[in-house]
Amino acid sequence: MSNYYAWINLSMSFRYFKHCLIFRSIQSLIFLALISIPNLCSASAQTTLKGGIDWILVVDTSASMRGVGGTKNIFEPVKNSITEFVNTARLGDTVTIYTFDKDVTLNADDIKITSNPDRGKLKQIINSLQAEGVRTHTGKAVQKALQHSALLNKRTDALGRTVSIVFLTDGLEDVRGIPNPVPIPSNTQFLREQQCKPYIFFVSLGLKEHEKQLNDFASNPALCGKGQVLRDPGGVQLNKLAQNIRPALIKPKLDVNLPTANLQPVSPGTTTEPLNINGISNVNGKVSLQLEDPQQSGIRLISPDRTIDLVANQETAIPVRLQIPAEAKGGANNLRLVLISADQAIAPIKIDLPVTIQSKLQIQPTKLDFGSIEAGKTTETQTLVVRTNISGTASLQQQGNFKDVSIAEPSSTISLQPGETTIPVQLQVKDSSFAGDRTFSLVLKPDNSIASPVSTEAHLYILMPLWRKIVIWLLLVLLVLLIALIVICLIQRKTPLELVEDFRNRKRLEGALVVLEPLPQSSEDEEISLTHLQKGRVCLSELIPAIAATNSDAELVTVWRLGKKNIDVRCLKGVIFVNTKKINTDELFNEDIIEIDNVKLQFNWIEHQRPSEPGSGQTNS
Repeated sequence: MSNYYAWINLSMSFRYFKHCLIFRSIQSLIFLALISIPNLCSASAQTTLKGGIDWILVVDTSASMRGVGGTKNIFEPVKNSITEFVNTARLGDTVTIYTFDKDVTLNADDIKITSNPDRGKLKQIINSLQAEGVRTHTGKAVQKALQHSALLNKRTDALGRTVSIVFLTDGLEDVRGIPNPVPIPSNTQFLREQQCKPYIFFVSLGLKEHEKQLNDFASNPALCGKGQVLRDPGGVQLNKLAQNIRPALIKPKLDVNLPTANLQPVSPGTTTEPLNINGISNVNGKVSLQLEDPQQSGIRLISPDRTIDLVANQETAIPVRLQIPAEAKGGANNLRLVLISADQAIAPIKIDLPVTIQSKLQIQPTKLDFGSIEAGKTTETQTLVVRTNISGTASLQQQGNFKDVSIAEPSSTISLQPGETTIPVQLQVKDSSFAGDRTFSLVLKPDNSIASPVSTEAHLYILMPLWRKIVIWLLLVLLVLLIALIVICLIQRKTPLELVEDFRNRKRLEGALVVLEPLPQSSEDEEISLTHLQKGRVCLSELIPAIAATNSDAELVTVWRLGKKNIDVRCLKGVIFVNTKKINTDELFNEDIIEIDNVKLQFNWIEHQRPSEPGSGQTNS
C-alpha cells in the first residue's frame, strides 16, 4: 500500500513538472528540485529511509537576488518555492535554514516536521527572509552547512538518516572588504572528515556564470559522487534539473561507521583483535568485505570470511580481524576495506584503514671489546649485525664515558633494509688521552620515529706511548727540581742567580797571597788574588817566578769538610813550611806564613780565621 501512495506522489510530481515546462519560472525550478526528492525517496522498490531526511537549505540573501544591480528579481519566487517544499516535506524530516551574504545566519535549526504547526513555524521564518545584504560569502556558507552536517551525522540515529544540503544562489562569490574570508576549497577537510555522508546540490539561478569553484568542490572525490552543480539561467531547463536531482536519494545505498580509524600498532606474525565496523543499508541485502592492500604488505583479512546479512535501516556490527605476516615490514600500511553487495545493486563502500606494524630492531653482539689501543691510534674493526623489519636510515652515536674516543667508522648515516645489515665499527682515540679503561654505549638511532633506539656496550683500554711516559717523567722531575730550588732560595734567602753563582764559586780558591821575601820589583806583584783566578787548584810556581827557580813546589786546592769550604796547601816537591812547620798537606788560615826555600808568602783569607782551640786539623809529615 505504501508503494502505491508513493507512485501517486511521483505521478503528481511529473504533472507539476509538465506545468513547470509551460511557465518556465524560477519558482517552479526550486519547488521541483526540492519536492521531488522526498517523494521519489518514498518510491524505493525495497523500503523507505528510516528517520527521513535532514534538509539543510542555504539561501543567498545578497541584494542581487531581488534585482539590485540590474539582475532579475528572483527572491520572492525562491521563497515561495521553499514554502511549497515545506508543505510537501515528509513527516520525520528536519529542516535547517541558513541565509548568507557577507556573513552567515542560522534562521531555523533542525526543525522536525511532525505536524502542520511545524510547517507553519517554518513558513513564518521563510516569509521573514529579506535579500538586503551586500557581498556573497559563499565559502563561509559552505563551511557552516558542512559543520552542521557533521553534527547531524554524530547523532545516535545518524546511520538511519540522510543529510542533503541545497545551496540556492544567483551568481559569483564576492568577498570584497570582508576580513579573513573563507575560501571555498578550504572546506574540503570537512568532506574528508564526514566520510561521504552528505549530499550537496548547488542550484545556480542567475543569468551570469556561476562560481567556478563550486564545480571543483562538488566533484571532489571526498564527496564520493554525492555532489552536483545544477544550472538553469532563467529556469528554462526544469526537466533536466529534475532528472539530475531525482535519482540521487532513491538509490539503494550502504553506509558505514568506523569507530576507531586506526588499529593499535600490531606485531608481525600476530592476529589483530576484532575491530567492529558498523554497516547499514537502506534495503535488505547481503554484503561481503574485501581487503585492498596497495602496498602489498601481505596482510590478510581472516574475518569476516562469509557474507553478512543486512536488514534495511538496521545497524549491523561487522567484526574485522587481520593476519599480519611474520616478515611484514614495519611502519604504516594504508589498507582499504571494501563493503560490496552480493547482487551488486548497491554501490560499494570503501573504508580507509591505516594499520601500523610495530618495528623490530635488534643489534648483536650486546658487547664489543676493542682491546688495548695506544692514544692517537685507531682500533681494529669490529662488526655489528642489525636485524630489522623497517627501511630507512640510522646513525650510530655514543653515550657515557667517551670524551677522548670518537667513532671513526661508520662516518655517515647507515642505510637499513628489512633483514640483516652489517655495520663495521672503528674507534679513534685522541692523542691527548690518558691511559685507562673506557666503557660506553654505542646507540643505533633510526630516523624512523616508530622504531626505538638499540644499544651495545663498547670497551677498550688506552695505552700511553713510551715517549709520552718519558716526557711526563721528565716533567715531573723538572717540577720536583723547581720546587727544591724554590725551597733552597727561601732558606738561603738568595735568588736563583745568586745560588748559581754560589755553586760556581764552590770549587774556586778564595783569598790572596802576599809575597814577603824576596820583594818583587813591582809593588803590583806583591799581592796575588786567588779569587780572581777563578780556579779550584793552582801551583805556586805558576804564580811566583821565584819559586819556579827552586827545587821545591806546592799547590793550593779547595777542599770541603763538614759542609765548610777550606783551602789546603800540598807539597809537590822539595820542603814546604807553614808557620815554620814542615808539612806535606796543611789547611791554611788567615795570615798563615808559607816558606819555600828562600821564598816567604803570607796567606790572607779574612773569612777563614784560625780557631782559638788547638787541633786545627793539620796534617804534618
